[in-house]
Amino acid sequence: MKRINGKKIILFIIAIFAALNISWFLITTIKYNKFVKAVPKNEYGFYAMTKEDGYTYSVKKPDYLHYTGNLAVTNNKNNDLLIIWPRITGGYEYGLILQENEGGYNIYVDKNMKPIDINKDDPHAIEMIEEHKVGVEALISRANKMWRLKE
Repeated sequence: MKRINGKKIILFIIAIFAALNISWFLITTIKYNKFVKAVPKNEYGFYAMTKEDGYTYSVKKPDYLHYTGNLAVTNNKNNDLLIIWPRITGGYEYGLILQENEGGYNIYVDKNMKPIDINKDDPHAIEMIEEHKVGVEALISRANKMWRLKE
């Protein structure tokens, strides 16, 4: 019967850990490279910038050993916000935070800015998007121009 060598086990664990770290670093760096090139770091170390057109653009790179980060475009006048989650496998997921009198209304939308995963008994999400249609179109248009999302 062969005895298991402790050094080999430790080296194997270290190799797996190194491979996970290297693959995470390469995947997230390659995926987010074009996004962070478009939005440089500000004086606080965040990838965010406010442009003269009244919109703020930001990039949140994935946290350590996570693969989900996001892109965001905010209308600085009414604080409506478009959040875009790049998928590692390609494509994007989208969410809107639309402001009302009492606060923000969160809505997941498809690439055409149509609500998804909403309660069918809650027509308010559809109403909110219709009320904010011009603003929502401006947000997605600016995101597409900033990061060239359309593939």
